[in-house]
Amino acid sequence: MAAKKRGSRRELRVVREIMNMRFSTAFQVAWLVAASTSCRTAASERAVPVPIGRLGRPIGTFLRIEGVREEQGKVSHGTLRVDRVDGEALAIPVDVVIESVSLPAGERCVVSGYETGRWVGLPPDVQREENIPLQQATWQFVFTFVMTSEQAPPSLVEHARH
Repeated sequence: MAAKKRGSRRELRVVREIMNMRFSTAFQVAWLVAASTSCRTAASERAVPVPIGRLGRPIGTFLRIEGVREEQGKVSHGTLRVDRVDGEALAIPVDVVIESVSLPAGERCVVSGYETGRWVGLPPDVQREENIPLQQATWQFVFTFVMTSEQAPPSLVEHARH
C-alpha cells in the first residue's frame, strides 16, 4: 500500500483551527477521520482496470466513429454498423448502440463521443440465493456509445440541434 502524503501547511492550519473550536471531541475525531481517508486515498488504490470496448479502445476514450445504421436483425434505430474508428478502417465492422438517437436509414453517419457500458440482467448468485425465476436478460455487460457531437449526415446534425 502506498504511503500517504503529509498535508499541506494550509491543511494543517485548518486542522488546528478545527481542534481549537468548541466542537465535541466526537465531532473533531469524525471530521479528522473523514478528512484523512476520503480525500487522501491515492488514485492507484482506487483504480479499477478500464475495460476495452467493442471498438477496441478503453471505454471512456473520445472517439470519432463512422458507419451506416444497421437494419438487419433485432436492432434499434440507434444501432450503427461501425466500419471506421478515428479514421482507421476496421477489419470487421462492429455494431454499436448509440444512446438516445434515431439514426437515418441508408445514410453514412459520422459521430463523436465515447463508449461506455453497464451490467444488465440478474446475477446468478442473486437468482440462486433469492430463488428468483430465470430472467429473460442473462447477466451480461452491455456496451453503448454516448454521442457528444455529430458531423454527418446533415439530416442527423439538423435533427440533433432541435
